[in-house]
Amino acid sequence: MSVRALSSVVHAAAPAAFHRVVLGVVLGGVVGAVTACSGEPAPAPDAPVPVEPTANPAREIVDTKLAFDVTALTGTATISFAASETAGATLETGDLAIERVVMDGADLAYASGPGTGMTASTLDLALPPSDTPLTVEIAFRYKHHAGFQGANATGFTLLWPYHCGNLFPCHSRPDDGLTMSLELTGVPADKVAVYPTMLAEAPSYQLAWSIDAYTETPLGTTTAGTEVAVWHRESELAAAQAGTANLVAVFDWLEETLGAYRFGSKVGSVSVRWGAGALGGMEHHPMWHVASGALGSEEVHAHEAAHGWFGDGIRIACWEDFLLSEGTTTYLAGRALDVVAPAVGQQIWTSYANELAVIPATDPVWPEGCNEIDIIDDGLFTNAPYIRGAFFYRAVARKVGADVLDEVLATFYRAHAGKAARMSDMLETIRTETGYDPTTCAQMWLRSTTKPAPDTACP
Repeated sequence: MSVRALSSVVHAAAPAAFHRVVLGVVLGGVVGAVTACSGEPAPAPDAPVPVEPTANPAREIVDTKLAFDVTALTGTATISFAASETAGATLETGDLAIERVVMDGADLAYASGPGTGMTASTLDLALPPSDTPLTVEIAFRYKHHAGFQGANATGFTLLWPYHCGNLFPCHSRPDDGLTMSLELTGVPADKVAVYPTMLAEAPSYQLAWSIDAYTETPLGTTTAGTEVAVWHRESELAAAQAGTANLVAVFDWLEETLGAYRFGSKVGSVSVRWGAGALGGMEHHPMWHVASGALGSEEVHAHEAAHGWFGDGIRIACWEDFLLSEGTTTYLAGRALDVVAPAVGQQIWTSYANELAVIPATDPVWPEGCNEIDIIDDGLFTNAPYIRGAFFYRAVARKVGADVLDEVLATFYRAHAGKAARMSDMLETIRTETGYDPTTCAQMWLRSTTKPAPDTACP
C-alpha cells in the first residue's frame, strides 16, 4: 500500500475509524456419552460428537472459496477449517447478514455475537473436534460502505486492515494466510470486473475486485514469463502509459533479484476511483489497485508491485511489523527504479527526502510488542514507517553494498515466502548474511525520536 495516497481519502471518508492518517473453549452442551436410556439410539462410534456453537478463534482457516452476486449483494463462502482438538470455530462477520450455515448438506448451528475492536460482530460455529479439515458453506448478504471498509458502491473493495468481515466471514490477522478463490456474477454488461480467480496463501485483506468501464493495455512480459498489464478507463490512457513506463522492467528486476512471484502469471495495476485527494495504491495482488489520481506516478506502481514479495508474498506477523511490509517496499520501489531507470530513481529518492523532512520525529515506526496496538488508532499508519524504513535500508545498503543487500532480501524471501515474519527476523538475516550487526542503525532510523538526515549512514 502507498500510504501517501490512500490515507487522505480514508481520513475524509471514515474519520471515526481512522484518527491519524497522514498520507493497510468452553464446550456448550457437549454430549460426551450418549446412552439409550431415553429410548433414542446412541450415535455410531465414529459419528461427530454434537456441540453447541462455541467460540474458538484459534481454529485456523486454510481455504475460502467465495462467490458474489454484486447486483443482489449476496455471497457464499465455502470455508475449510484446519483440524482441531477443540470444538467450535469463530469468524469475523462485520455487518454481514448471515442467512444459512451448512456442513455436509445439513444446517449447522451457529451464534452471532459482538465483536472486539473494529470488528462489529463474530460468528461462532458448532464444529466438532476433528483430526481432519472440516468445510462449511455460509450464505450471507453484505452492504455497501461509503468509505474504505468493505465493498464501495462505486465498484471497488478495500478490506485493509481489519474490515474483511464486512465482505465475507474471515480472520483479519495479518499473519493468518489462506488460499482463496473468487467468482463474481451480476456484473453490469457495460462494465468489466478485474479480480483474481485464485490466490496462493495470502492475508484476507489481499482479496479485492474493481468494476468499471475498463480497457486493458498489455505492457509486456518479464524474463520469467509473467504478463504485465494496466487496466484503466479510456480517458486515462496517457496517465496509465506514463505511470507504467518502466513497470515491466521493475517487475522483471523484482523477479530476477528476489525470487519467483507467487500469485500467478498475469499481473498489473488497476485504476480505481477512490475519490478526490487519493494518490496511492493498495497491494491487491496480482491485480493491485492504484488511485486514479496517482495513475501517472511510477513510484506508486513500483511500490505496489513490490508488495508481491513483501506484505503479500511474505506476510507480517504482527501489526507492529507494518514496517517490514511498507518500509521494505518503499525502499524496493526506489532501488528498482534506480536500476532500471536511474533518472526516475533519483527523482524518487529526492521525493522521499522531501517527505522525510516533514515527518514528525515522534511518529512511531517500529513499536514494541505483537498485535498489542490498533494500527490506525495508535498512529502507526503514517508516512514514518514508509519513509524512515526506506532510508534505514538505504543506510544499510551504503554500509554493506546495495548488491549485497539485494542478496539479503532474496535470502529473506526464500526463507519466508508464503509465511509470516517479523522485522527482527530481517535484522538477524542482515547480520548473519553480511557480518554487519544493524541493531544500532535500526535504533537510529526505526526507534529513535531523533530523526536522522536523509544521508545519515549506518555506524
